Amino acid sequence: MRFYAPDLGERKRTSASALKYRQEDHFGSLAKGTLSRLHTLGAPLTGVNVTVRSDVPQGIGLGASQSIAVALATALARLSDFSLSPVEAAQVGFSAEHSFAELPVGLSTFLASAGAQAGCMMLLDTHRLDWHHIPVDLPNATFFAINANAPSALSMHEEADRQADCVECLSVLSGHDHGCSFQDFTMEHLYASMGRVPEASRRHCLHIVSENNRVLDCVDAIRTRDPIQIGKLLGESHESLRDLYEGTTPEVDWIVKHTQLVPLVHGARLAGGSKGSSALVLATNDASGQIAEVMKEYQTIFGFRPEVLECFADDGVRVERCSANTSDQR
Repeated sequence: MRFYAPDLGERKRTSASALKYRQEDHFGSLAKGTLSRLHTLGAPLTGVNVTVRSDVPQGIGLGASQSIAVALATALARLSDFSLSPVEAAQVGFSAEHSFAELPVGLSTFLASAGAQAGCMMLLDTHRLDWHHIPVDLPNATFFAINANAPSALSMHEEADRQADCVECLSVLSGHDHGCSFQDFTMEHLYASMGRVPEASRRHCLHIVSENNRVLDCVDAIRTRDPIQIGKLLGESHESLRDLYEGTTPEVDWIVKHTQLVPLVHGARLAGGSKGSSALVLATNDASGQIAEVMKEYQTIFGFRPEVLECFADDGVRVERCSANTSDQR
């Protein structure tokens, strides 16, 4: 089994008896973890030559490795004539990163990569493993992702600690070790938990519960085609991430604050949750010039060269071409 990632300059080689995690394998571990999980599910292991290319910027919270994992799972299952639903493809990718490589990742980005639909946002319920597509029609409004090219918000250990805090808080609120979701609780429940839950953990969970509420409010704003309200919710979300979850960076904080001072910008937020180093900005279609001027000031202050990317909702993973000719697989 051979894997080549030209974007990273990595070539890896393995066999069915050597599907074990090795930190130095980087991309190779993602591929081995995907194969290992597929085999556990019943897919046959065969020799493969895989080349992976990606135009998703790496390591800034935009889900590059998650999308690659879902694409790998989908392609390798198809090559093996193994049936794999979008949810199962997402779970295979999640297993490759979370269980095999032991990275503190969530399931939502994998589900988005598997089930996204062009022109729509996804309302994901990771507790029940279902989603709804919400058509997006925002007149004279565009989403931009600004790559800060700075260190990520939290280290893997810090993110793992945050997750452990939230699991502990949830078990106190529910009285159970598992089976419950933050969707089952309100801000009032968390206020009432003062003294029973460590204060840092309670703040982190306050962010999650308030974020759940903002997601539902954002769905309403998308359906009513209200970019101003969406922008307001983005700003509130970032403030919560910064002040309650303590999961932002000075660089992204600066970008969010100063882009929101631009009259043509509706709002901004850290992209990719606490692991990101980029900002999601909602602005009018002609705001790119003013945003670029703000980024010049950012580069002067911090010394990092930012990158501004226009975003749009595309389809999730799909098989574009598949035939018996091994040179014609994509």
